[in-house]
Amino acid sequence: MTVRVRRDRARLPRFVAAVGAAGMLAMASAGVASAEPAPDQCSPAAMMRAQAGAMTRMADYLDSHPDVEQVFTDARGRATPEERHDVIETYVDAHPDVATALRDIRQPVRDLRTNCGLPMHPGMDGDTDDME
Repeated sequence: MTVRVRRDRARLPRFVAAVGAAGMLAMASAGVASAEPAPDQCSPAAMMRAQAGAMTRMADYLDSHPDVEQVFTDARGRATPEERHDVIETYVDAHPDVATALRDIRQPVRDLRTNCGLPMHPGMDGDTDDME
């Protein structure tokens, strides 16, 4: 054997030990990260994320259902909130598939409010009151 091969063989155990130590350190730091408390599922930030998710799903639904979007556009032109509500409610009552889709879109927000003991705002219980 040459001197170079002997030196390389002598370094191998140190290299293996270094890789092992680095792996253990990475696993230990991952354990520390997972030991952190979970975020508060009922925090204002969690509620805003749920609301934002519902708004995004609603926008996507309206984009893919121009007939429903037109109903909301027409309702927006009404003079009072009651008139806007009536336009939407009349359409939803005549189209149960739309009613189901809109309820499903808002369900995560309702679930979070229920699980966190937060009050429901008018219309958040699945009625069309909040669809203006």
